[in-house]
Amino acid sequence: PAPGTVTTFAPPTGPGVRLDAGVESGSVIGPAWDSLLAKLIVTGATREQALQRAARALAEFRVEGMATAIPFHRAVVTDPAFTTDPFTIHTRWIETEFTNTVEPFGTPAEEADAEAARQRIVVEVGGQRLEVVLPSFLALAHPAPAPAGPVRSRSRGGARTRTVSGDTLASPMQGTVVKVAVEEGQVVEEGDLVVVLEAMKMEQPLTAHRSGTVRGLPAPGVTVGTGAAICEIKD
Repeated sequence: PAPGTVTTFAPPTGPGVRLDAGVESGSVIGPAWDSLLAKLIVTGATREQALQRAARALAEFRVEGMATAIPFHRAVVTDPAFTTDPFTIHTRWIETEFTNTVEPFGTPAEEADAEAARQRIVVEVGGQRLEVVLPSFLALAHPAPAPAGPVRSRSRGGARTRTVSGDTLASPMQGTVVKVAVEEGQVVEEGDLVVVLEAMKMEQPLTAHRSGTVRGLPAPGVTVGTGAAICEIKD
């Protein structure tokens, strides 16, 4: 589940590539939505051709603003267990054999740093203008104009969210408080269940990040955003 705003939705195109999507750039995904954003369908005359087209299409597919499974699909569609004969994927392959190289979904600050290390240049090939992303040290010979506004964050797959800051226990996602497991003023130990959030029909328990006294609890049924304070836990 990844409630939030799809800031960029740039699907791939090309021979054998089709997309069925229910979102576009600017679409807001609420906590009650299903997590499916789109279906990418790729065909080819042979399995090898279909795999090559799928790898290219996934490499071109850009969805920004929230974590998606695209990086995972990119890794799987090029993994030898998936591409070679015999096909060796099985129902527990992800848990037992898959080497996870997918980077966690970055925070805006982390992504801004990564974007600063890249530069975009426009080249013309065969009469067509193409945008190419290069590491900054390779693009120095053809410097691009400085951006007029702040650098846009780039999204990667996976999920990582800071949920604590000092005394504050914060929500790692947008969701609805469906259970409050403690009372106002109650003393809790680190690891005790505080609240349960629900988003996209999945529950996410939030536990105390430290020992102390709970203050400022939300009421059941309240909707909270990513990073919103759930409560304070003070000495």
